[in-house]
Amino acid sequence: METVTDLIKQALRNEIYASAFFTKAAEMTKDDEARMLFIELGGMEDDHANELVDKLKNTPCSEGLDMAAYLKELESSTDPVIAGEVLATIENGDAHAVLRLAIESEERAVQTYTKLADEVVDLEVKSYCLELVRQEKTHASMLTKHLRSMDMDAEDRPGL
Repeated sequence: METVTDLIKQALRNEIYASAFFTKAAEMTKDDEARMLFIELGGMEDDHANELVDKLKNTPCSEGLDMAAYLKELESSTDPVIAGEVLATIENGDAHAVLRLAIESEERAVQTYTKLADEVVDLEVKSYCLELVRQEKTHASMLTKHLRSMDMDAEDRPGL
């Protein structure tokens, strides 16, 4: 069973990964709408990581974990975060595949925040985690909507 500390670390890793992923995807995509979406989501993921540290820093959840230092460590090592097959997929420029990877990333975040909400006792922290679940589901929905719209004629595509 994962501890609260393990889940917090996983949540921060997810956010840093997602931010790096969206930044790289925005740099590489040829689709202007996807680029704008990736830039927007990358900023949101950065915000989530910083807000999580701020929300949990003075709670029992953070005992034994210097979350600010852990986040700084993660942020300083973002280059190797996106590697291997994921980097190759982004560099390949297949927007469909990149969007599917992005959706998977958001779904992992939903799972992590759901588990964290289940494990924490503090009602304010639990409520915050459930808000993050809602936000990550919204991100996945935005990405899914864009993925589906890519196969439509331009005039039939809904706006982002």
